[in-house]
Formats: sequence, C-alpha cells, structure tokens
Amino acid sequence: MKYWNNLDGTIFFNKVFSQPIEIGNVYIHSLGIENDQPSFGVGFDIPDFPDVLPEKWKNKGYNTCRIGLTCYEISNLKIVNLPRKEIFSINIKRETGYFLFTAKSKNASIEFKAKWLSMEGPTVYINHPEPGDCNWSDDTL
Repeated sequence: MKYWNNLDGTIFFNKVFSQPIEIGNVYIHSLGIENDQPSFGVGFDIPDFPDVLPEKWKNKGYNTCRIGLTCYEISNLKIVNLPRKEIFSINIKRETGYFLFTAKSKNASIEFKAKWLSMEGPTVYINHPEPGDCNWSDDTL
C-alpha cells in the first residue's frame, strides 16, 4: 500500500489533503491493545500537513498532523522495545486476507498482521518540540 488515502476511514483525511499522502515516516505517540477484540491501535504524527483546512483550523498556528490506525483481528504481534522519541518507517502490505504492518526505527520495531485497518483522524495541533525530540530531518533510520 502506497498512500494513507487508500485505507478505510479516510473520508475526512481526503477532504483536508488535496493530494495523495505517501505512507512513510511517522512519530509514534501511542500504542493500545484490546485483547478481547483482538485489536491494536497506534497513534502517530506524519510529516505532512493538510492543505485544505476546515475553517475551525485556520489561523490557529497548528503545525502538526496526527492520525491513528485501529487494526482489527490482529495476529503475530511483535514489539521490540517501546517506541520513544524516534521516527519510524512504516510499511503496510496487503496480502491475501490480511494486511502486514511493520514500523521500524533505529532502536525499536512493531510488526503484526491485521484483517482490517481503519484510519482515525486526522487531527492537528501546535507542536513545540522539546530538546532531544526527533524531527523530520533526522537521518537516523
């Protein structure tokens, strides 16, 4: 899969981005596991920012876009180290009957299979990075 726009749940995403947005680097903020479903959620920032802003987002100083994925009927979940202040390279492959999700950074990785993936968001916010936070120009992957 090449673009975020191709996932389920991208109606609003496609309204605020006028061009397809490539799946690539992300800054992971949250992971969530629901073992009774089984589902897995991941929330992250992307380096792209919407170019067709809704009125309520205009002139507020927002500079960062956050999206999330809710992944259902997951299997083969493997997490190596917890993500912390690192840029991850995301890859999503559609295989027969499932998606293969991989996220890798210099020090951590997340991998699983999911029957369904659905996008949450996007939302925007004002990002004030702290010293030591990674930025999109880091070349440490």
